[in-house]
Amino acid sequence: MQKKFILTITHSTDDQDRANAAIAFAASLLSEGADLIIFYIFEGAMLAKKGMAETIRGRNFAPVADLFPLLLEEKVPMYLCGACAKTYKITEDDLVEGVKIVHIPTIAAEMMDREIITL
Repeated sequence: MQKKFILTITHSTDDQDRANAAIAFAASLLSEGADLIIFYIFEGAMLAKKGMAETIRGRNFAPVADLFPLLLEEKVPMYLCGACAKTYKITEDDLVEGVKIVHIPTIAAEMMDREIITL
């Protein structure tokens, strides 16, 4: 049986090492065949915005610009916290293709049968 995870990403430009590590972690989980959902919350919300992922460069990781396309190719479900979208003024038009703005009950329902990893 395929393992199911939600990867909660909480950083972007505020901590590029953590943001880069989170995307590297996501790519690794995919390479292991995991069933993965990504949830962007707090500062991590900025990664849901077009063009932002390409600017993240952590130390000692493959650049996010190289890893992020893997998530898109695999059509990983990606959700952005609705409250965070308001906080960071991210609109539907700003979103990376495939990212959906959702509210906490949607993510809570997804969490019921998945392991949660927060980075």
